[in-house]
Amino acid sequence: MDKENISIFELMSKPEKINFAFQPIFEIENGEIYGYEALMRPAPYSPMEVITEYAHLGRLNEIEEFTTYYAAKQFLENNLTGKLFLNSFPSAFVSDEMMIKVHELAKSRFKDRLVIEMLEYTEFNGHAQYKKTEQFKKSNTGQLIAIDDYGTGKNIDEECINFYKPDIVKIDHSIISNIHKNVINQKKLIDICNYLEKEGITILAEGVETQEEYDYLKKYPIKLMQGYFLGKPQIFKDYSN
Repeated sequence: MDKENISIFELMSKPEKINFAFQPIFEIENGEIYGYEALMRPAPYSPMEVITEYAHLGRLNEIEEFTTYYAAKQFLENNLTGKLFLNSFPSAFVSDEMMIKVHELAKSRFKDRLVIEMLEYTEFNGHAQYKKTEQFKKSNTGQLIAIDDYGTGKNIDEECINFYKPDIVKIDHSIISNIHKNVINQKKLIDICNYLEKEGITILAEGVETQEEYDYLKKYPIKLMQGYFLGKPQIFKDYSN
């Protein structure tokens, strides 16, 4: 299949055919899998091409619904362990009807296992965040909140912390890359870790791609790591057929 034969909207009209890859997140202290981040793989398009097209039309809620339901479905069908990290747009939320479908699918199997990972593609949206919070309260899921791409300056990092009051913060790969020999980023990392530790927030380093980065990061109060060095995203079953 190529882009000349199918448009983005034709592809997304059959969401059950879209694969999700799952990348493991590890607890550093014991080396065990903490959970998996679900990553949309809408071949032949890239995730960003799909997101950009839907964002342009003001239809990100549709992507939010699709990813919430089908990422959860594939996670459960593949019997993956630990927590499920679900990407979420700050300005979007799932309809009450779709949340009912998700809860019927899960049948309480996500109790204390969901992590809602806030992305940086759109600005804060109080209404969307309120809707998400209320929906999960009603379902008694006990989800955690994570912030993605921390340290990039987008959405002003401390303002982001104050707005979402997250349980987990993912330090952006731009800071983690070659951290063992980048003095400027080492100083940034020290400041970030001091601030997050003071706030009682669990720190996750994303984009760990080498042994040198991994070994260097172990001296910091970083409890979780994610990256190609530890585990690549994997499609466990091909749903596109």
